[in-house]
Amino acid sequence: MKNVLLILMICLGLYSCKAQVYPMERDDYVSFDSGISFKDMNNNLDKFQGTWEYQDSTSKLTVILQKIEDYEVGNALSDVIVGNYIYEENGVEIINTLTNPAVSQGSRDMYHIEMYGFRNSSKIVGDFEDPVRSKWTGYTLYLTYNAPTRANSQPQLTWNVQIHEFYNPNGDVDAEQALRVPYLLTLTKI
Repeated sequence: MKNVLLILMICLGLYSCKAQVYPMERDDYVSFDSGISFKDMNNNLDKFQGTWEYQDSTSKLTVILQKIEDYEVGNALSDVIVGNYIYEENGVEIINTLTNPAVSQGSRDMYHIEMYGFRNSSKIVGDFEDPVRSKWTGYTLYLTYNAPTRANSQPQLTWNVQIHEFYNPNGDVDAEQALRVPYLLTLTKI
């Protein structure tokens, strides 16, 4: 019985040594390999959580973001910011991922915004998905946190979506890479 417990303890010790934890805020590149975990050790993701909104005379974008710990990114685990959004033009709903989550691949597809990388403590990067156009187009989203100032009593996020890939091997006539939400704007926390 002692030998069985000893072997079990050794195996557990070896297994736990395999897992490597890295801070999310890194200057060097670490691949998302199995057994690696990226942690938000300084709680920099916390300030990105919440409901954010942009509105002008014709359009409105509402984004709801939340932090999830140990989210699967590739073969690794990482703390991330995930979310969904509603975009309206002239009072007409163009996209609503809050009530229409993605269902193409499984549970991780319930979010259309997945932020898993840091540029610095105030700027995160990740993937943005348009439920219609993302089957042809890959989008990268950059969010920059702007702390409250005397002029702006609420925190703000700079929202910057960029196209990084367009893929249409079958010549689909419905394929479009145009973005259906504004690509650059400032959201205010509500």
